[in-house]
Amino acid sequence: MTPRPTTVSQPDALAFAPLDKRALGFALGVVLALSIAALTTVSLFVDPQQHFPLVLLREYLVGYEVSARGAFIGSAWMLFIGFIWGWFLAFSRNVCLALWLISLHVRADVAASRVFLDHI
Repeated sequence: MTPRPTTVSQPDALAFAPLDKRALGFALGVVLALSIAALTTVSLFVDPQQHFPLVLLREYLVGYEVSARGAFIGSAWMLFIGFIWGWFLAFSRNVCLALWLISLHVRADVAASRVFLDHI
């Protein structure tokens, strides 16, 4: 029976480290907020009369309109929505990774004890 290693190498520890839920949520929220602000601003400067794709966001983001004020309101909404998405994504990844590592640990324990049980 070979002993299991008691330490984990640095790259492995980083690969299996849990994600920070608040950091990923805030990062995704900022990216989405900047994206909606940029899209609204570009839409205002390119063709102020045609707001076809962005005007539909009024149905989902309360108070949003294709204007400077709407860019600010849309950014606030997208910061909130992006934070929720990012937090849930990190949480889901952390739970799945933990369950996977637990299953690997259990399988290794069963494999190690199988040799012992064969000799009884």
